[in-house]
Amino acid sequence: MDKRKAVKFMLSNLSTDHFADFCDELLHRKEEPRVARNRVEGKSFLEITEVLISTYNETGAVEVAAEVLNEIQCNKEAAELCEYFMV
Repeated sequence: MDKRKAVKFMLSNLSTDHFADFCDELLHRKEEPRVARNRVEGKSFLEITEVLISTYNETGAVEVAAEVLNEIQCNKEAAELCEYFMV
């Protein structure tokens, strides 16, 4: 599975609440590049996948997704994503 598909799969398997938390935490990351609110609010997991890839590239998207997952206490999902790609 390529990195884009892995991020998409991970986002598609989050609960509605965890997905909302993921998007909120993504908006509030301090590190650059930051993601604009209008690129995240009200978007589907497919659209958020594209935002991650276009902002951070495929490798960076996996790293940022894992970081955000850990921040929202989805540690198992973060570990699985990192383990798959040895990030």
